[in-house]
Amino acid sequence: MTGENTTIKSRIKNQIPSPFIKLRRSKAGNNKENLRDKVTLEKVLGITSVANRALACDPHSGLVAYPAGCVVVLLNPKKNKQHHILNSSRKTITTLSFSADGRYMVTGESGHMPAVRVWDVAERTQVAELQNHEHGVACVAFSPNSKYIVSVGFQHDMMVNVWAWKKNVVVATNKVSSKVTAVSFSDDSSYFVTAGNRHVKFLVS
Repeated sequence: MTGENTTIKSRIKNQIPSPFIKLRRSKAGNNKENLRDKVTLEKVLGITSVANRALACDPHSGLVAYPAGCVVVLLNPKKNKQHHILNSSRKTITTLSFSADGRYMVTGESGHMPAVRVWDVAERTQVAELQNHEHGVACVAFSPNSKYIVSVGFQHDMMVNVWAWKKNVVVATNKVSSKVTAVSFSDDSSYFVTAGNRHVKFLVS
């Protein structure tokens, strides 16, 4: 039996591949590009928002924005038509907000090393990535002059950051002692308000 097994192993080892089987390998990058060209997201059914901090409306265009996993849905309710912003990190979007002029959108996400991202709404492309939170981003907001963004971390993170987002610089940071569920700037951009469990706080920006 030992001799037969050796012979079988030798035959398998020296076996010549069939000429009728051809394996074709293509570059991974080309495959991804081809799929992007062929596959488009037409419509999203559903929403993953758990609070109003993940719902926004641009008063200029009438666009309604909300998250569905790692996708931001931009809905035109008059035409019942959707456009989409895809978060390339594939992390779940937890909060979003339009800039005052409707040109930009800021999003926060959950997961390891979550980012605050700024998007060009018309082009649906990312224009900034800001990282200074550890566990997740609960709330985001633009200042009315669009120069600054405030981001508030999840309850375990508890960080409040004010960004000069075009320079990717944190201009102010602080800790909060309780869960924050909403944030909003004053009209003159000089301070902002956070609200959450048993508190409303005014912070100078």
